This record gives sequence, C-alpha cells and structure tokens, in this order.
Amino acid sequence: GGLMAYITTAEVTEIRNALKEDFGPDLKFSVKKHAHSSIDVVIKKGNIDFSEIMRDRINGDTPGTVSVNHYHLYQYGKFAKLFEKIDKVIKTAPARAEGGREWFDKSDAMVDYFHTAFYYNISVGTWNKPYEYVA
Repeated sequence: GGLMAYITTAEVTEIRNALKEDFGPDLKFSVKKHAHSSIDVVIKKGNIDFSEIMRDRINGDTPGTVSVNHYHLYQYGKFAKLFEKIDKVIKTAPARAEGGREWFDKSDAMVDYFHTAFYYNISVGTWNKPYEYVA
C-alpha cells in the first residue's frame, strides 16, 4: 500500500536550476522526468575526473559511466561530498516550486508501506553517452 510518488514539471525545473546555480560552468547536468514519479539526474560533462570510480566498474557499469547509489554515498571516497551536495539539491530544490515540496521517504518495507515524494537516480554519464571529462 501507500501513496503515489509524484513530481511535477515545476519541481523538476527547480532541481535543474539549482544544479546550474550550485555547479555553474564546472558540471553539466541532464535532469529528465519519467512518468510522473521519477527523475534521472545525469552528470554529462565536467572538469572532474571520475575515472577512478569508473574503473571500479561498480555494478558492471558501462565504461565512462557510474550509477551512483544514493543510499551509500560514503562509498565514493573523495567524490562522496560532491554526490552528497547533488543529492541534497535533488531533495530540497523541489520545495522552491509553487506548491512544491521537499523529498521525503516515509516508507516502511517491513509492513509493505511505500510512501515517498518521488524516486530518483543519479549517474555519471549514461550507457549511450559516456561522461565527458574536460580538463
């Protein structure tokens, strides 16, 4: 049971704007909405060299990409702080939209109750468009 996860286009726009504000010319993001309940945030291009976590090929990722596990950001070593900052923007920026709200998760898997604001994925590059490192 539980309530429907949902994110509005206005909330997605706020995430996109906030990422641009916070990371400016250093990182380029793509923020795409799927159906009504989830978004994909992709770091497409930037001046940060992620190759050391790409080489780990965590979860058998495509070369040039990393799927970031936002429940375990500490595992990314020196990139943990960066991913935490991105994660925080995704969670707080939607509240800037009119009628928007911060991300929350009141789910309790033990009682099969799922209630989250929306679902999201963070990745560096995608399977068909690897991250572009610009020194």
